[in-house]
Amino acid sequence: MSMLKEYRFTVARQNFTHIFDDLQRCIPSLVKARKKNETDGVFLNRMLLAQILEPYKFCVDMRKEEDGSFTAWIEPINDYAMGETEEECRRAAAVAAREFAEDFIHHPLMFEAKNTQSLIPYALRILLCESLDDIEHLLFGEDVAEV
Repeated sequence: MSMLKEYRFTVARQNFTHIFDDLQRCIPSLVKARKKNETDGVFLNRMLLAQILEPYKFCVDMRKEEDGSFTAWIEPINDYAMGETEEECRRAAAVAAREFAEDFIHHPLMFEAKNTQSLIPYALRILLCESLDDIEHLLFGEDVAEV
């Protein structure tokens, strides 16, 4: 038995309004699996999930190339972006990060694959963003590491 508020699937479906009200008060709920081959599910408030994921930071190394263009390397997702200007490169990095995170949604096996499991918190941080501007801010904040 879990220490979370626990519901059987049918009861959860019947009490969804109550569960959602609990979410508004940041109270997580656990929904028991329907079958033995399924896992339990957890409902979490978006703000609480964002707080939990906050320690998972991105490090973006932005460099000005000899031709004047910019290249950004995004750790830990091991992705890169390029742009003619710093602003274009920042936006391209946000697009690359969004595409990385969307891959988890379009290819759910990425949540189970051993080589991508450590990247799940980073994908979730990106997926919680509401716009490319939000992703750009997540990646760069106010600081851009330029070499």
